[in-house]
Amino acid sequence: MPTPPAAPPHARAGVALGGAVGVLAAAALVVLLVLSPAGVRESADPGAPTVPYWAVLLPAVVAVPLVRLLPPRTPDLTPAVVDRPRLLVAVTAMLACAVALPVVVAAGGLARSEGYHLAKLVLLLALPGLVVVLTRGAMHTVPARGAWRWWAPAVVLVVWTLVSQAAPWVEVPDYSDLPVELVVTAAVATALTASVGEEVLYRIWLQTRLEALLGRWGGIAVATLVFALMHVGSRQGQGPLVEVAAALVVQGSFGLTVAYLWSRYRNAWLTIAVHLVSNGFLVVVALVG
Repeated sequence: MPTPPAAPPHARAGVALGGAVGVLAAAALVVLLVLSPAGVRESADPGAPTVPYWAVLLPAVVAVPLVRLLPPRTPDLTPAVVDRPRLLVAVTAMLACAVALPVVVAAGGLARSEGYHLAKLVLLLALPGLVVVLTRGAMHTVPARGAWRWWAPAVVLVVWTLVSQAAPWVEVPDYSDLPVELVVTAAVATALTASVGEEVLYRIWLQTRLEALLGRWGGIAVATLVFALMHVGSRQGQGPLVEVAAALVVQGSFGLTVAYLWSRYRNAWLTIAVHLVSNGFLVVVALVG
């Protein structure tokens, strides 16, 4: 009989962290319901509408159980720790890059400049990529094979798109006051730095290593929390408490969806595809319409 995979070394801490992040997300939703009952803006893009909370949360409520059910049983893809000190160094360095990004953007006033995308390329891809190379061999990933890794997340992607992007209650943003060239350029830059860069760092690199140390849900919780906090900005216009709570609920619910999708299928292409659709579907609809 094959030897069962060793349990993550900090599995208990992972369970505790997962529970703590869940409580934090619930508290954030309560804050929003009290201080911003009408809803939140999901995007910082000009023309982005205010979205009610049921519409914000519905895609995750539909997609997460679907990921669990398709298929009902899958191989255990939890990575194994080979060299714990080096793996901890890698995780610490990646977390530092993730934390540094919003600090650098805020300190340098880069939010609305070309420097924002450059900062993301450096802190989401270049430096963490160097960490990956220097700490190679610190964990062992389980090869994932089978058609289920493609058809199952593809079904999730289609259903999630129908609920989050193509449903009749989804309001298409208005870019009529902006030059088409500017909208297209911004969309392409976002596709590269957000849809690709964020998934590579937060899911493929960071979350996988966190799962090796903390277990699936501990890794998902920490990576999703850091991902959500990276999006704290000034899009709500109601003070820092609402901004943080909105990031935890909006980006947190989306992050949970793609994090679980990555954890269960280990399909980088379709994980990135979900983020591409999230950032680009309504832009295309607005331009074509």
